[in-house]
This record gives sequence, structure tokens and C-alpha cells, in this order.
Amino acid sequence: MAAAAACRRPPRRREERVVTSLDTTPRQVPALGAPTLAERVARVPTPIWVAYGLTAACLLLLGLSTSNGFDPDRLLRILSNAAPLGVVAIAQTLVIINRGLDLSVGPVMNTAAILTASLSAASGASLATTLPVVILVGAGIGLVNGVMLAFTRIPPLLGTLAMATVVQGVNALVTRGQPRGVVPGELRQLADGRVLGLPFSASLLVWLGLLVVVGLVLTTTVAGRQFKAVGANPRAAWLSGVPVRSHTLTAYVASGALAAVAGVLLIAYSGSPSLTAGDSYALNSVVAAVIGGASLAGGHGGMTGTFAGVAVLAFLTTVLNSYNIPSPVQLVVNGVVLILMLLVNSRLAERKGRR
Repeated sequence: MAAAAACRRPPRRREERVVTSLDTTPRQVPALGAPTLAERVARVPTPIWVAYGLTAACLLLLGLSTSNGFDPDRLLRILSNAAPLGVVAIAQTLVIINRGLDLSVGPVMNTAAILTASLSAASGASLATTLPVVILVGAGIGLVNGVMLAFTRIPPLLGTLAMATVVQGVNALVTRGQPRGVVPGELRQLADGRVLGLPFSASLLVWLGLLVVVGLVLTTTVAGRQFKAVGANPRAAWLSGVPVRSHTLTAYVASGALAAVAGVLLIAYSGSPSLTAGDSYALNSVVAAVIGGASLAGGHGGMTGTFAGVAVLAFLTTVLNSYNIPSPVQLVVNGVVLILMLLVNSRLAERKGRR
């Protein structure tokens, strides 16, 4: 036993391996400060570049097709006239980001216009008392849409289309086919008057103000980031503790309220209520949102792109009107633009997925 113990080999010590790097190239340490201008530009989604490129093309076409196409005063007036579309496009973008669609915004605009004229005809009425009622009615219609789509499996396309039919029927029954009322002078001033003598109306400021506020909420708040997360992947957002149904309700309530504001701006421009004046805005708001980079699959979109989409439609419509193109043909053009932008956005999404 002693001899065996003496012959026993001592335990091997583990060799410590020291790994040395042969790469002596200095590595760039990332900056801890705010991102540079180039980095911020690189982060801008590609669809927004496409939207503003299309805006520049339409602006160039407008300038070449008319004698005073590049006149700043005229361009500001064109954007002022597009304020109703701009406001309802904000509403549509919110719903599309939430993976929805709202085809009832056009009839809601008609309802808001009819209700504004009817309430303004009453004695002692003022905008301070009329506008809150109109906006609440629009938000109420949006709430019905939200409850229907958040707590059932009805597709947004069919659900909001059915609501649009209901609202149109109610408008026809209440007005008996002949809307009546008065458009107050201060409301007309909202559309026709100039601000500080500049060639744009207060309605343009309303549109831009809403654009900035909604854009800041979406990009700088936790609720805004959760809102986009719900649209991108509702199940993953729900598993993360995000109240998916609450965000869906918020999207459609905001859509109804904003559509009502757009209806008020519409009657300020037209000067009289109508049963059909807002019908075309449902399609045009979808076109503007899609041109601006909003994905119908949800989760993508923003107010910067939506502004470009509205500008494209405004300038393109002015060009078509300058050539006396009929309204049906203009609808065809808008539809073709929508199809092309859907194809472009889908192709860009495929490329991003491959990376």
C-alpha cells in the first residue's frame, strides 16, 4: 500500500489559458450624447422619404402646369383648403396604426356639418356651445365602433362600413333629405379669414396644431409607444400587460372626434350642410395615410408622413383641376396612387424583413 501511494502521481494542475487579442486596431467608442443629424436622418423610415419625394414631384408638376404654381401664397391657400382632409387623415392614421380601418369617417363628417348648422340656427347659440356637442357626438359614434371591434371578432372593414351605412340612414331620416341650418360668420371666418394678414387660414393652424400634438403623443409618451405595439402585435402586447382593448377604444373614439372636427371645417368651407359632402373623405384619408407610410398591417405610421400624404393629394387634385379632369377620373387616379403606394410599402417591408 505504501509503495502504491508513493508511486501515485500528483494531480495535474489545470492550465490557465490566457487569450490575447491580436487585433490592435483601435475601436470607435459610441458617443454617449444626443444623436447627430446624420444619425437622425438615417433613422427616418424609408416610406417617409418616398412620401416626400412624391410630394416634391407633385409640387414640381403643379409649378410646371400653371403660371403661378410656385407662388408661396397659392401653395399656402392649397394647404389651407386641405385642412378638413388633413384632420380626418390624422384620425385614419391612428386607426390604421392600431391595425384597424374606419370607413365611417365620411358620414361622421356629414353628421357634424348637419348638426353644426342645425344647432347654430337656435337662438343664443354660439360656437362655444355648439362645437363641444358636435365633437361629443362624433366621439360617441367612434365609441360604438370601438366597442364593436374590441369585444367582437367583426373585421374593421365590415364593422365600420356597417356603421357608415347606419349613420347615413340616420342623417337622411333626421333631415328628411334636406339639411337645414345656419353657418355662423365666425365659423366662415375660420376658413376664409387670414391669420395676421398671412395667406393661410386658421383652419390650417388647427390642422397643424392637431398634427403636432398627436405626433408628440405617439413618439414621446409611453402610451404612444404602447399604442404602436398593439398595432404591431396585439397578442405580444397583451402578454406584456398592455391593455389592448383600451387602446382600440381610444383609437376609434379619437377617430370619431377628429372626424367631427373635420366636418366642422368642411362646412366652414362649403357654407352649407350636405348629406354627401364628406363621403369621399373616407377613401382619401386612407390614401393619405398609406402614402405617408402607414401600414395596413398595423404598427407603422406617423403624423410626419401623413402630412406628406395630404400634401400629395392636395397638389395632385389642384393639377387635375387645372386640366379640367372630371371628378370620376380623379377618383380613379387616387385609387391608382393608393395601389402603387401599397405595392411600394409592401416591397419596402419585404426588403426590411430580409435584412
